[in-house]
Amino acid sequence: RCGSQRLSVVFALGLFCPWEAMPPKKKPPGKDEGAADLWEEFMKRHYKMQKEFEVPAIQNVKDIIRLHEEGEEVKKWTFDKEFDRMAFRVLWHSLRAVNFIDIEAIWVWKCNGRDDSVRSVCFFLDTDPPPNVKDLEFMDNGVTELGCEFLGRLLGPHGNKIVNRLLLDYNQFGTLGVEKLAVGLCQNSTLRHLSLNYCNITEDGGQHLRFILMYVQSSLEVLDLRGNFLKEVGVAEIFQGAKRAKNLTKIDVFDNKFSDTPDVVKALRDLFSANTTLTYYDLAGNQISDAGASMLVNGMIGHAHLQVVKITERCSNKTFEALEFQLNATKGKKKGKKRK
Repeated sequence: RCGSQRLSVVFALGLFCPWEAMPPKKKPPGKDEGAADLWEEFMKRHYKMQKEFEVPAIQNVKDIIRLHEEGEEVKKWTFDKEFDRMAFRVLWHSLRAVNFIDIEAIWVWKCNGRDDSVRSVCFFLDTDPPPNVKDLEFMDNGVTELGCEFLGRLLGPHGNKIVNRLLLDYNQFGTLGVEKLAVGLCQNSTLRHLSLNYCNITEDGGQHLRFILMYVQSSLEVLDLRGNFLKEVGVAEIFQGAKRAKNLTKIDVFDNKFSDTPDVVKALRDLFSANTTLTYYDLAGNQISDAGASMLVNGMIGHAHLQVVKITERCSNKTFEALEFQLNATKGKKKGKKRK
């Protein structure tokens, strides 16, 4: 559309026109003068850009504005309804234009925003000083490897240092997407939680995840990878990288279609020994036999840091009893082992 072309030209050239002032509104109660003034600036800019580029209002933004005008602090901006992608781009350009940074979480859930929504949010986050956003989610939003490339660039060594949680569950970007993410995340020192559940990551993706885990300054504490297709080769790569992830406390590889091959069992036993910070393992939903589980239990002996190790429900009661006994013995108190 004509409006889209005009917006692309304006943004590409950096030509943001000064907008005419709207009639002043009453400042929300409980807001300091500076924050209220910045909100007023955003409202004026956003209104004018909506008119200029003829984009519809976004329902979730209308809800945020209403709550703000009622005096509530809206630190988490959630989008859970489909929106016009051009209108979404206008929103984040408006916020960046006035340097509005008072947002701590951005959640975009199943809105069909695709890569363009990721591009818009990354544009907003790539400012100096950066916004206060620590928590970033694009769940089931049609994100491809292109969106992962935007995020990898944003969260690379010279990018945003505020975001510490990234969730991309249910986007089918696969191994190529993980490769694009790893370009930046393999040198990221601030991310603490990375969730890539059900993203169609295959065994070749394991090496890129290993690069992320191996970074010497990594702050990663939680890695969620359930429901992918990492298989034996992929998870062995990840376990190898996790040996050097000294802040990692939890790893979830539930239902990744791997079996208890000698390489997998050895990689896990080595990991039990090498990383005493990593206390939580979810290995359930995979092909682990009673024999394989017994070798894992033997490998747990003497490692008091282990708190939770989940295995497949197909194992016998005897195997579960041995696992629970070992966990309780190493901790010196009963935590219980539940089947998953």
